[in-house]
Amino acid sequence: MATGGLHLDTSETGATEHRRSRKLVPLIASAAVLVILAAIGVYYVAFRSLPTTVSWAPSVSAIAPGGELTVSGRVTPAESGRLVTFESASSAQGPWQPMPQSATTDSRGRFSISYKPQLTGSIVMRVVVDPAGRYLAVTGQSSPVRLLTLSSIRLKGGGTVPTKTAIKFTVAVDPPSVGRTVKVEQSSDKVRWIPVGAVAKTKANGNSVVSVPGPAVGVWSYRATVVQDDKFAAAVSPVVVATIEDIKAAAATYIRIINGSNAALAAYKKAATTTYDSSVPASWRKAAGTFSTVETKTAAQLRVYGAWPHSVKSLIDQMIAQVVISADSLHQMSAATSWEKWTPEVAQWDAAGTEAARVSTLIRQALGLPQRSTS
Repeated sequence: MATGGLHLDTSETGATEHRRSRKLVPLIASAAVLVILAAIGVYYVAFRSLPTTVSWAPSVSAIAPGGELTVSGRVTPAESGRLVTFESASSAQGPWQPMPQSATTDSRGRFSISYKPQLTGSIVMRVVVDPAGRYLAVTGQSSPVRLLTLSSIRLKGGGTVPTKTAIKFTVAVDPPSVGRTVKVEQSSDKVRWIPVGAVAKTKANGNSVVSVPGPAVGVWSYRATVVQDDKFAAAVSPVVVATIEDIKAAAATYIRIINGSNAALAAYKKAATTTYDSSVPASWRKAAGTFSTVETKTAAQLRVYGAWPHSVKSLIDQMIAQVVISADSLHQMSAATSWEKWTPEVAQWDAAGTEAARVSTLIRQALGLPQRSTS
């Protein structure tokens, strides 16, 4: 019997659905694999170990016994708190021994430490950065640090030197070694030192002669230094002193100062030739007062001049003492109206003048001045 309406072919529809489901299976499987691989990748990226690198260097390649050494470097990736330790060995082949020092990095991965290594010989050093989290440990390249032999240096010379005269020094370096570089330094205060003269080289006996230009008048300090080389440490000598004297300038200064005193003495003697009666003449007392003022000035000028040669310094001090006594006696004489007060002061002034004349003779001899006329 014929029927009306839509006719469905059920067998064809079922086959189509079956084919579609068969295509989805591999797609789902592929997606699952991708998800697993992505998860593995995320895990690997998140938890895998990361390499560390380190660059470093000692402050010097050679050090004297007891000297200070600074070790600094940088760890990358930069991270604060990474522990850096140090190892040493007698050669780059080891065996390596840990050293007691250590350092930690800052936020930029930098580290630095200064210390005095207790060395008995030359060594090779290296740094070791400990692991931290995902960052692996790393050992830096080794670097040699040589232990130098101590040396000493002596400087001879100085003393009293005339102005505009070169000063010669003898330098002696121990242990003796040829070709070591030595130089002389000069200072006016033993704080600031400047090189003077030419740089010299030692002979086989360790000695050398250095000549330096004569400085200005005054007292100067000198020291010698020997430069570090590949075997010996640097050294500085004890200080020696040179006193530079200008005899001519000192002689001219002495004459200028004493001439004022001699002129006042002549004026006083001229006033003292006037007649007198029962009281001390006013002209005598005035002359004594003027002379006292001049003597006080003379003592001050002798004292303030700072370039007296060593040969006359003690004599100048003696002269100052006598001039002060003379000034005091003259001052008392200027106020004495009676002979009872005048006479003792004159005796004291006369004794001071006699001693001052004796000392002045010695000063003139030392300064190469002609002696005073006896007229």
